[in-house]
Amino acid sequence: MDEIFQIQLDKTSEVPMYRQLADAIGALAADGLLPADSKLPPIRKMASHFGVNTVTIVTAYKYLEQKQMVYSRVGSGTYISPLPVEKVPEPVARRNLQLFEKTPALEHAINFTLSSLPNELFPVDAFKKAFDTVLEREKGGAFRYTDSMGYLPLREELCRYLASFGIHTAAEHLQIISGAQQGIDIMSKAILRYGDVVFVESPTFYGAAGAFLSRGAKLIGIPMEADGMEMEALKNYLKLYHPRFIYMMAYFQTPTGVSYSMEKKRRLLELAEKYDTYIIEEDDFYDFHYSREIPLPLKALDYKNRVIYIKSFSKILMPGLRMGLMVLPKKVRHAVMEAKYTTDISTSGFIQKSLEEYLRVNGWEAHGKQVRQYGSGKYRKAVSMAKKYLLPKGASFALPDGGVSLWVRLPDGVDAEVFCNRALEKNVLVSPGSQFFIEEGTGSHVRLSFAGLTDDKIEVGMKRIGEVLGEL
Repeated sequence: MDEIFQIQLDKTSEVPMYRQLADAIGALAADGLLPADSKLPPIRKMASHFGVNTVTIVTAYKYLEQKQMVYSRVGSGTYISPLPVEKVPEPVARRNLQLFEKTPALEHAINFTLSSLPNELFPVDAFKKAFDTVLEREKGGAFRYTDSMGYLPLREELCRYLASFGIHTAAEHLQIISGAQQGIDIMSKAILRYGDVVFVESPTFYGAAGAFLSRGAKLIGIPMEADGMEMEALKNYLKLYHPRFIYMMAYFQTPTGVSYSMEKKRRLLELAEKYDTYIIEEDDFYDFHYSREIPLPLKALDYKNRVIYIKSFSKILMPGLRMGLMVLPKKVRHAVMEAKYTTDISTSGFIQKSLEEYLRVNGWEAHGKQVRQYGSGKYRKAVSMAKKYLLPKGASFALPDGGVSLWVRLPDGVDAEVFCNRALEKNVLVSPGSQFFIEEGTGSHVRLSFAGLTDDKIEVGMKRIGEVLGEL
């Protein structure tokens, strides 16, 4: 740090002393003379050397921090930013997420935008019996409010289900919610303050991004790699910002289909602990795994209690159930309970009791196996047709081996918005990648969801998509 002590300050200049010092330190950093992550001298030592008040040094450091040229660690000091200023992302505070509106003209389109299972896979008969049993047993009492945290026998049943994924928890840590989207919104309501920064994967699920933005949060997107977030970028951004939490999906991420490696899951937990932040892990598609290896959620590795785990049953059971759960660290449980109560008091008691009855009688495995067999067949068909019709036209995609969609990179020079409009002219509906980015100008991908389509429609749709690629 000898370079810093060679800085000359002009006490006769109209430029404030703190600005002179800050600009000089910034210039040294820009020239590479102050290495990334190197520690700036202590405030008192700087004040003594330059013959100024400690407030001047504090103000200079704060000015550099506002420009993202340095970052601070509580109780440790101030450090040079690991990124050049021009590469530091600005938090996104607003983003209009465009969704397709359902119109009569789209009713008969081959729809690659829907991720729900077909109606015939819903366990209707089993739920009908569960509904009848609850009504016969409890009469009008079936429709009374339950505990705001949820119906206790259901929470106990769900704890047994979570144990099969390696998540061992008690009913007192489990909150029943009306779907994953409500869980995300409740977490935002309970934890976020206006102007807080939230880290999300880039690309990410637009429903979650919209919930965070609606609470006044600012978002930073962490680039995704083939096995999860880019950890070096995450570490560098954690040094520059102090996010309220990190939002992610460990398996079959929306929209990329990426699953995190064990190494990255452990590293993510280490960074959350080091930089004192929480992780929201959303699980929509972990049940849709098509290999023999059962997913191990991030929460299953969470020995420091940094992960808030949110699971939806809309995909694996029925969308209209509007049922899900959260596993909560002790420190946030009270705030979440209050936010849940002021949102809707409690999730439908009748549906909760019926779900508990269904699970107690039928268990999870039979229906889960049926859904995985169905999803695996659709996945193989979609991959086969994409290889046949899309790869020869210059498109590319990864093989997620799970989930209900493919994340397709379009050939160079093909704009996703233009592509989707042209596909619509051929009566094929596709999700443009721009729906899933918080940043503007990301138009090289599309998502193709195959779960709700027959094999014939998957083939016809892929063929038409290939034709559009050829035309463009």
